[in-house]
Amino acid sequence: MPATLVDLPRLDRVDAVRTRDFALSGNTINGQGMSMSRVDARVVKDTTEIWRVRNTDGLPHTFHVHDVRFQVLTAGGQAPPPALAGWKDTIYLRGNVTYEIIMTFHEYADPNHAYMFHCHVLAHEDQGMMGQFVVVDQ
Repeated sequence: MPATLVDLPRLDRVDAVRTRDFALSGNTINGQGMSMSRVDARVVKDTTEIWRVRNTDGLPHTFHVHDVRFQVLTAGGQAPPPALAGWKDTIYLRGNVTYEIIMTFHEYADPNHAYMFHCHVLAHEDQGMMGQFVVVDQ
């Protein structure tokens, strides 16, 4: 087997225009359950953002983002281990560890149709552990 399978272009932290924080606890994200009448974030098409996600209660939680794939910049302040070095759309969140993920929003912009982010543990998702964001033109 070759030492390197494919070159992976890395997203660069200096290209991020914004950093957002997401704390997962119980069945909430940032202390709020899902509301279809609330938009939790507005992101600008063709920009890069860093999202800091943290499991604050120690229960099993994951974080899944619709519309984009992302890369893990750090896990607990350190470079990600090899298992987290590739493109992701979901990440397992160990308790009380902050993960910095970076993503670029290239897809369809529409302020009236939201994308979701949520815990991918079905019971948590069903109980409203999710939020939504819209992608808007510049």
